[in-house]
Amino acid sequence: MLLVCITALVVVPVLSLPRGANPKQANLYKGSQFQCADGSQSFPMEYVNDDYCDCQDGSDEPGTSACPNGSFYCVNKQFKGQLISSSRVDDGICDCCDGSDEVGGHCVNNCKELGAHIAEEAKKIRRQQAIGFQTRLGYVADGKAAKARRDQDIAGFAAEHEKLKQELDERKAYKEQVEGPAKEAKEAAKAEQEKIEAEKKEAEKEKTKAAAELELGRIDKDTDGVISPDELLEYGKSEDAILPYDEVSFLVEGGEIESATLVDMIQTQLINRKTEKERVEAEEKKKEEKRAKKPKLRDIVPTPAPAGDDEEDLWGEDGKKIEKQPLDEFDDDYEDMDDEEEYEDEEDDSVAPVRNTVSYDPETQKLIDVFEEAETLYNEAKNRHDGVKRQLEDVRKLNNIDFGAEEEFFALKGQCFEKRDEQYTYKLCPFDRSDQDGTNIGRWDSWEIGADGVNRYNVMVYNKGNSCWQGPQRSTRVEIICGSENEILSASEPAKCEYAYVFATPAACTKVQDETEIHDEL
Repeated sequence: MLLVCITALVVVPVLSLPRGANPKQANLYKGSQFQCADGSQSFPMEYVNDDYCDCQDGSDEPGTSACPNGSFYCVNKQFKGQLISSSRVDDGICDCCDGSDEVGGHCVNNCKELGAHIAEEAKKIRRQQAIGFQTRLGYVADGKAAKARRDQDIAGFAAEHEKLKQELDERKAYKEQVEGPAKEAKEAAKAEQEKIEAEKKEAEKEKTKAAAELELGRIDKDTDGVISPDELLEYGKSEDAILPYDEVSFLVEGGEIESATLVDMIQTQLINRKTEKERVEAEEKKKEEKRAKKPKLRDIVPTPAPAGDDEEDLWGEDGKKIEKQPLDEFDDDYEDMDDEEEYEDEEDDSVAPVRNTVSYDPETQKLIDVFEEAETLYNEAKNRHDGVKRQLEDVRKLNNIDFGAEEEFFALKGQCFEKRDEQYTYKLCPFDRSDQDGTNIGRWDSWEIGADGVNRYNVMVYNKGNSCWQGPQRSTRVEIICGSENEILSASEPAKCEYAYVFATPAACTKVQDETEIHDEL
């Protein structure tokens, strides 16, 4: 609820002051001589309110309209004093509630009624202040308790972080210590393995070359070293020919072929057959392993119903009773479903090409195992360390937010409040962000510091929102006032991309106005 500041109600004592004179300037109207408020000149008191402006500041004509820059003071007894321009004196319009600005008595004095209304409003405001102040006391207690917990968490996380950092450094040093020997041993083993593989490949190449040369003997029957088209075609017709007939027919078109060229072709074909065979064998092995791990539907035995239980009859749409099938009659269905699943597995399986893997001797494997264990321990320590570090950073970040002199505004953290006007829905999440229909119009920045350098915790600043079209980044200024509840009272855009809220909260209710004081003012 908005708590409006009430201007102090002044009871003017009975003074011998000229009409319209301000009681705060009463010293000017004492004695027989009058001195202008600016001290420019003095003259007899009879010159005051003589409907002629003698002082440049207009202080000698408070009760007339002679001076264009003069002021008339409305006493407004039982309400509140008021200064109006001298030009409004005796203009036929009642400006003061006591009618003192107009001579002739045609103005009705309604100051008492206005004073009573203000008094009632003051009482209402005081009640709301009291509610807000009591709520604020709870905010303060909760905020201070949360601050104490954060301080405790920071101390605990900091100690744990230091401990884990030391552990992490030790694990890292040990990992680096055992990494070198393991790496060297792996590289040496890899080099040796590559050497063996190269020799093996070379031996396999020689073997396939010998087989190819042997196959060549079947083709070059006259052993003249030149393969004629007739010899090649006759060979291609053989069922066990290594070179396909289509490929042989293509070669015949070029005439005679050198035996060396043919040997290379046969050798390539033999290598391809061997590679394909290894791939198929690996694929079958993988499928078999997968089938062995996967339970068959036929192995899933339905749980029989408890003995003696009555089974509910099933009826078809035609009104006939559906006879239940014994469980063992489903075996064939299970078999079919298993076969379908195996077929689907075969379609989905893809086997990568067979690659050589390095096998290590016991000593090398031991070094690798030691390093891998050290690396695992390091990673585990790093995860623990990083987790505590993040927690510590999060708590410190929260603890660095200024929640008020007594932590009273902490209660607003994590909450959001909305205000809907004719066009937009405004949203305020204190210490986080401000939105207009989901558009970011500012992120929490700071409290606004007064011109005197004092933070009164009465204005929040939200900056660096989304940029306006060909304009600056959006920002929001939030005026904080005392209220019995947390709510956005108003939201506006006084300038392009600059927004203004008035936000009421019990956190701003630092005191309750004394009722006796208000009555005395009335």
